[in-house]
Amino acid sequence: MSREQELRNEIDSYKDSLYAIVGFMNLYRYDDDAKKMKDDVILFQGRQLSPPKVEIEGQAFTGGSQQFVTPDIGILLPDESGVLGEVKASFPEDRLLWIRDFQQLMKYDQELTGWPNSSGRVKNHDVVLLLHYSRSVAVRKFYDEKKGSEINFTRPFCIVEFNRLPQAKEYFSLRIQMGTLSQKQLSDRLEEGVQIPMIVYVSEYSACKIYDCMPPMPYLLDLIWSHVVTLKASEDPKFPRLRKNQKLEVEIPVSEITEQLYKQFSFYPLHGDQAERQPKIPKQRWVKKACERLVTAGNASWIGENKERLKFGFVRLEDVLDYFVKLCAQDPKAETQGELFPESDTGLASDGADITVLR
Repeated sequence: MSREQELRNEIDSYKDSLYAIVGFMNLYRYDDDAKKMKDDVILFQGRQLSPPKVEIEGQAFTGGSQQFVTPDIGILLPDESGVLGEVKASFPEDRLLWIRDFQQLMKYDQELTGWPNSSGRVKNHDVVLLLHYSRSVAVRKFYDEKKGSEINFTRPFCIVEFNRLPQAKEYFSLRIQMGTLSQKQLSDRLEEGVQIPMIVYVSEYSACKIYDCMPPMPYLLDLIWSHVVTLKASEDPKFPRLRKNQKLEVEIPVSEITEQLYKQFSFYPLHGDQAERQPKIPKQRWVKKACERLVTAGNASWIGENKERLKFGFVRLEDVLDYFVKLCAQDPKAETQGELFPESDTGLASDGADITVLR
């Protein structure tokens, strides 16, 4: 497989992870009887939840050395119950590494504070692992082997497989592979399998393009170029008359790029007035890394030594994503998003700018 195809597959996996997150959330949010969204179901993604404090030699610690856990999926229901979960589009070939993902999930299996309600708590919550159907049976067997020894859940735990079905009308499928959810009616539906028309994503969640895992580099570059740089360039009177290969210089701070992506493409619109525990996604260091790649390619240059502002040489590109896929295919594999465990896949706040480490 060529490096270009690997990058396109990584982009597809990232998108499928997003579809899994919003598709599963939507099962709780959508009222099938009334045919409309419920106003009293709160969804959140990557929210910082705090483990309980424990006493060690007379000193209080919060969740060991980590202050927060940051689940991919967060659902708060009107009866003050909830659901937390992680999505995994792929699992590494080495089964010895799988326990790490379950250890991550087990950190959600405790009383956490910081839920988006007045008390910051729920009376109970489920824990869910969403993963691609191609790995679901193997991961379920792994869970069965380790259950009671290395893997233990006290709360309802469920493995849900997902898959995109390329039919005449494209659907995204969700089905329970193991376990049951506390919401019995929904659990029964998922045992049979639920097919969600892709039009749901277009009509309700099309703005959600980034979650708290760094996107593949070409994907992030496409968002920056298509929705930030191009928009800025369009403010210039010369923009409508710009010919092919003709450059238009525009200056944009890294902070502005980050803010625009956060406001346009993260789960920000779903957080409403409960954003105090929601880290800004994308992280600014992700954006700066992408900007560095543009500088290396000659599409931009830094203004000043502090590297906080860039001058872009905007040109019209026929296929922006294709251009950046081909560009990033020239990079060593380790510099793109080909790692087994992308930095936010741990579900733990690990960026020193985002957490306070207690010692």
